[in-house]
Amino acid sequence: MSRRPRKAVALEPVVNGLRPTITELTEEEADGPDVFVLRCPECGEVGRHRFALLARRAFEEHADEVHPIVASPLDQVRTLVDLAESVPGTWECELGSQSYRVREQGPGQYELEVCGRGVVIDADLGTLDDARIVIGGHAGVVKSALATAAAVQLRHDSPACAVSLE
Repeated sequence: MSRRPRKAVALEPVVNGLRPTITELTEEEADGPDVFVLRCPECGEVGRHRFALLARRAFEEHADEVHPIVASPLDQVRTLVDLAESVPGTWECELGSQSYRVREQGPGQYELEVCGRGVVIDADLGTLDDARIVIGGHAGVVKSALATAAAVQLRHDSPACAVSLE
């Protein structure tokens, strides 16, 4: 089987901050039609592919699934709903045409008010992140799936003072 020589080695594109290595096996090393070995800098060999382009595509999928660079749902909500403390115990945020005010009622208790309407939103708010999730949902900048994922993350993150049992 005749093979044309591969062009000069070029660096593979960076995906999610990682640059894969794609090497071509010799006929003796190859044990089938898959002659391009894909290696991740963190995981090692990921797979073998018939064509270099397939290996590149496979690495894009691998990087997105195993090494995602996307911020967590809670971080996305924090970015979308930026609360600024105006006076001690009161935070404000403006999204679109609405202004929101969060007041601390006591330890772990917050009240959320839509300023222009003088309406208080009835929600169980134990943290400022809870308030961000409710504000984002009310303003329409946080969709229900993201709000649910952020709420789940908020409930399942271990506190900073937690001690590992390992």
